Amino acid sequence: MRVSIINLNLVGYDAIGQNILQQVRFFRRNGDDVRIFTLHPPEQADADVAALTSVVTVTELMAGRNAHFAQSDLYIYHFPGYYPLLDSMRVLDRGVVILNFHNVTPPDLWQSTPGDTVAAELTASLASIPRLAGFADLIVADSDYNAQQLIHEHGVEEDRIRVLPLPVPLDRFGPGPADPALLGRYGMTGKQVILFVGRMAGNKRVDLLVEALPLVQRQIPDAALLLAGDTTGNDSFRSVVAGAKARAAELGVADDVLFTGRVDDLAAHYRLARVYATASLHEGFGVPLLEAMASGVPVVASDATAHPALVGDAGLLAAPNDAAALAEQIIRVLDDDGLAGELVQAGLARAAEFSLDRYYFGWAGVVNEATQWLPGDAYPAPITVGGPRTTKRRQTIDVEMIGSLIDDDLRQLEARADTMQHGYVVRSQLPVVGPFLAWFRRNLTSHLREPYVDPTFERQELFNWQTVQTLQLLAAQIMRKQEAKDLAAAERITALEEQVQALRDEVAALGREQSD
Repeated sequence: MRVSIINLNLVGYDAIGQNILQQVRFFRRNGDDVRIFTLHPPEQADADVAALTSVVTVTELMAGRNAHFAQSDLYIYHFPGYYPLLDSMRVLDRGVVILNFHNVTPPDLWQSTPGDTVAAELTASLASIPRLAGFADLIVADSDYNAQQLIHEHGVEEDRIRVLPLPVPLDRFGPGPADPALLGRYGMTGKQVILFVGRMAGNKRVDLLVEALPLVQRQIPDAALLLAGDTTGNDSFRSVVAGAKARAAELGVADDVLFTGRVDDLAAHYRLARVYATASLHEGFGVPLLEAMASGVPVVASDATAHPALVGDAGLLAAPNDAAALAEQIIRVLDDDGLAGELVQAGLARAAEFSLDRYYFGWAGVVNEATQWLPGDAYPAPITVGGPRTTKRRQTIDVEMIGSLIDDDLRQLEARADTMQHGYVVRSQLPVVGPFLAWFRRNLTSHLREPYVDPTFERQELFNWQTVQTLQLLAAQIMRKQEAKDLAAAERITALEEQVQALRDEVAALGREQSD
């Protein structure tokens, strides 16, 4: 089977990049021909996966310039927010489409800076969800929370949604002693480290972690806060970091708050922590929580969005937007070894539920369900997942309506193709001098127009007419093909009806024979 995976980028250290990596590994193990298409070059991705990645534009994809994409059987579009390559699913006339939805931060939780367009982009991303979801055969959500968002906020049909949590590569994370050299590098030797991992976006509320630290230190004087993640990815991140540092200075804890920026050895950083804490107000999943659990670190999280379902009884929850409540839960972990030990064991068991093997099993079910529409035995895995099977969601075409719209559009294009305005006459309404001015304009401008301007506009006009004629030919071919398909379908239906009637006649004849 030929597979195309599409995303904005391929970043090896983020959750979506890891998810794409796992999907590629899955398909390659099953002998499928898989390629990745992105708008930006791969960044810190495994070399073998980066080699499968093509940097393309939406025009290239929609025009069918890439043979692999144009001839794929399965298309997997990742959705971390809107990006132009998503629009290529509108022109697909073969294969099936899975939309892998990864959540979008609400614009009101984004800490905008002057000239920042991210909040507007997030708004546009949210608005695009219903439109893009309409082109997908199946939609995969990372959590029940994301699935409910799709259903209740974006009007997506529940029977097309499958929930498949992101996995944790358990071989990369595990309990172990803290690295003394790493503690020394950060000046945290002898400290009880409270760790947060993630980009410094407004919705993560790292400012609440800073607010909670002096409250924790009243009972745990050697507590310190380590914040690991992107601090410079955009101006908003820089603003969040600057504000948090300023607040730490005001509270007198600046020496105990450290931003590391992006880190290479994430597993070693988890082992530095006595507790992992997040005050985030909006998460579609929460991979760092599972990574911390897998590393044998107790977790404290805000009681918001996807956190409660993910944490379960394997961590402590704190009221959102409440630094005091967050501090109280952190103190409970740091001050009670028995509770901390229970949370470690519960966290290890919880993380094991999100192993790669379980992800591959669930993903095989999703792929198998999606590819049931393909001709032949395109994907052999005899696995099904919970929930009703869907029917193919490609819209039927009203040939007469579409034909009318195409005709109207082409007539408008044809009317606008004359860019030269050949019928225009240079005139002037001024008395006496009017004719002279008209003659002067006409003769003066002709010296410029004839050698320079006219050839340019004539080329444009020729292109316009050729474009209109090509579109007219294409429209005619499309309509003929659609009419031929409809005729063939009608003939098949008639033949089936005749066969059914013949069978009915045979059954009736058999019934009469038995009665005789």
